[in-house]
Amino acid sequence: MFLKKLLSLALLAIGISQIAEAQKVVRYDLYVKDSTVNYAGKEKRAIAVNGQIPMPTLEFTEGDTAEIVVHNQLKEGTSLHWHGVFLPNKEDGVPFLTQMPVAPGSTYTYRFPIIQNGTHWYHSHSGLQEQIGMYGSFIMHKRAGDKTVRKGIDDLPAVPVIISEWTNLKPENVHRMLHNASDWFAIKKAPRKAMLKLLEAVILKPSLLMSGSVCWLWM
Repeated sequence: MFLKKLLSLALLAIGISQIAEAQKVVRYDLYVKDSTVNYAGKEKRAIAVNGQIPMPTLEFTEGDTAEIVVHNQLKEGTSLHWHGVFLPNKEDGVPFLTQMPVAPGSTYTYRFPIIQNGTHWYHSHSGLQEQIGMYGSFIMHKRAGDKTVRKGIDDLPAVPVIISEWTNLKPENVHRMLHNASDWFAIKKAPRKAMLKLLEAVILKPSLLMSGSVCWLWM
């Protein structure tokens, strides 16, 4: 009888610990503020979050509850969208559709369960704020006891690298010219040369295409 009670207590303790682990809340406070940068020879307006561009990397483990508090210190509304993340629709961060914009000087809390794993990103879904700094990495790790964890692969330290571009042109002008089907940016960047170099690298060094990766070519 004593052993049965002891076993029952042990199982209860394990169950409680698993529930507590599943309900772990991971909180981030994000302070959105106007900034000035000089990436291409001129001082231009940008938006920094917690004083940095890109925005801070947000890390969770599958089973966590994400709690992300946005402190809008801009003079305009803002919002955050979690790209590729499965979550309740009301937390999706699309202004005037799933929420109202986070008003200037106000605070808004996104809260949702992490039910997947992988490396994604998040960004502003208000106006063209993404183009001037509001984007960052969103990482969801596998559970510690996940049977699909590959030793020597999934347990290695991971450092996200975001490759982005900057232009001194106003985002509104870039948006307008792209909608006019202008080839200005293609001419300015000479992308065909870059594509030829990529094709050459892939043909001469096929090992560059790692298992599980996908290479997209725009011509």
